[in-house]
Amino acid sequence: MKVSFLLLCPHLIEKRRKRMEKETLTDREVLLLRRKLDLLLRTGKLLMESAADTNRIERNMKRVAAFMGIPEEKLHLDIRWTMIMVNVSDETHSFSKFQKCEKHGINMTTITEVSHLSWKAIEQDYSLDQYEEELERIARKPRNYMPYLGWQSVQGLACGGFCKLFGCDWIAFLFASICAFVGFRVRARCIEFGINVYMSIAIAAFVATCLAYASSFSGLSSTPYHPLLACALFIVPGVPLINFVDDMIDNHLLVGITRAANTMMMVGAMTFGIAFAMRVLVMNDIEIDHKFSELSMVPHDPYYIYAIAAAIAAMGFSMIFNIQRRLLWVVALGGSLQCVPVIL
Repeated sequence: MKVSFLLLCPHLIEKRRKRMEKETLTDREVLLLRRKLDLLLRTGKLLMESAADTNRIERNMKRVAAFMGIPEEKLHLDIRWTMIMVNVSDETHSFSKFQKCEKHGINMTTITEVSHLSWKAIEQDYSLDQYEEELERIARKPRNYMPYLGWQSVQGLACGGFCKLFGCDWIAFLFASICAFVGFRVRARCIEFGINVYMSIAIAAFVATCLAYASSFSGLSSTPYHPLLACALFIVPGVPLINFVDDMIDNHLLVGITRAANTMMMVGAMTFGIAFAMRVLVMNDIEIDHKFSELSMVPHDPYYIYAIAAAIAAMGFSMIFNIQRRLLWVVALGGSLQCVPVIL
């Protein structure tokens, strides 16, 4: 009769049982760590896709890692324009995860709320479930200014405000705002249809410029060509340009160069759309080049009018960047104050 060797050695059975319990516990720790890394990557993705600078992304991710109990000396971050990589390693183990970043936009409200969440999670000792729930709420939160509730018509006033600052009359201000609004919607619809982002920018610039050109024949404005200067300014990549400079100064060279390339592509697409419109419409027949060089930029209105125009432009672009509504008056005040040195 054969008897198992393990039955004759109880201490081996106990040793095997303890080893199995230890392995099970280790598996749970691995799953917990991987969940932490997943939440950490989702946090970085939200920030990157909302146009946060790399230094802010790294700072927030390290703060979230501290909340999760991941030692900073064991945490390794590699932040790219389209990919975020996280590694946690010690002398015996190493765990890595990657997160793709695809939909890049500008969302100041998301950046602010993620930063607040990272502090709140530490101060109020959130559980991982609570943190994940709050992070998901931020990710799913609709923009403060929905496109079909009339907000984008207000956002179009951003270009109208700049047109007024260039010296146009109020009729041209209205034309520039309408052209910018239509161009903004055209770009959004093109992106929704899956058209290349840069091609969408070129199409939007082309449409806005064509409309501004058509408005010059209305005979209603004494400055009919000023809308051509301002109708496509909503495309100007100011935030990506600022982030590029910021990243280069902070020694995030790879991300900075990528942001610079993206900025150049956006400017190139906008320029192509405007130039193509001018070529298609045969603007040389009306000597449009000479008209542009002869456009007067001398203020014709009281300076307080330009302060109002600057406030409108600042508020319009802030809406495009999805700033919080409670801060709009601050933005308007800051824009209007830019005209104070001129008034003085």
